[in-house]
Amino acid sequence: MKKTAIQRVEEMQAVELALWDDLRHQDWLENLANKLSELRWLLPKFSQYDSKFRQARFALELGGGDGWAACVVKRLYPELRVAASDISGSAVSGIGRWERIFEASVDLRFSCKSYEIPLPDDSVDLIFTFQAAHHFRLHEETLSEVARVLRVGGTCLYLHEPSCRRYLYRLAKWRVNRKRPECPEDVLCLQDLRRLAVTLSFQLDVNYSPVTINRGVFEGLYYKVLSVVPGLCQVLPCTADFVFSKT
Repeated sequence: MKKTAIQRVEEMQAVELALWDDLRHQDWLENLANKLSELRWLLPKFSQYDSKFRQARFALELGGGDGWAACVVKRLYPELRVAASDISGSAVSGIGRWERIFEASVDLRFSCKSYEIPLPDDSVDLIFTFQAAHHFRLHEETLSEVARVLRVGGTCLYLHEPSCRRYLYRLAKWRVNRKRPECPEDVLCLQDLRRLAVTLSFQLDVNYSPVTINRGVFEGLYYKVLSVVPGLCQVLPCTADFVFSKT
């Protein structure tokens, strides 16, 4: 019998949950090195979207793993109430280490699916993800839930996500899964997200981010070309930020 989209996603979620359980036994120094290298991607985002964070009273990190990015947000914006969440309870339970490292404690933590957020309607000013939205897959359901919990005028930031046009989707998805076959990956399709934004009454802005740091040799050359010829970001796969504003 042919599997439904929900069944396929649930199977992928089971794989990711098992990986998070295994990561509890990963060498802590290796994990620390990985996250601190990714911090070089994350920190410039706060300059770019500083006003979004400063204007918010309550922010939620969706799909935040062990919550290290939420801790960074709390460190930079101590007056902001910050919640950390992930589908994996094992992941969320590890946030304490990052709180000690960044000397900042989040205000709320819980496990949930991206499309089942345990918060009231119109209760959040800012939702952000960092390299996580391409794991959500059920984007219509997720963005519908985001629209529910966001206040009018609120923003959802999909930060540093792999993106492409529909005609390159299969090739781009094959490439990202070749890099990390043990964890199912996806690529965000620009046309699909624009369609959903219109359907759900979001204003969508896309900011391409062809950064070259933390890249391999060939990947670094590819992104160097994109940074020199930014028009190519419109037609070729490129890391991007998706900014959904609730109107």
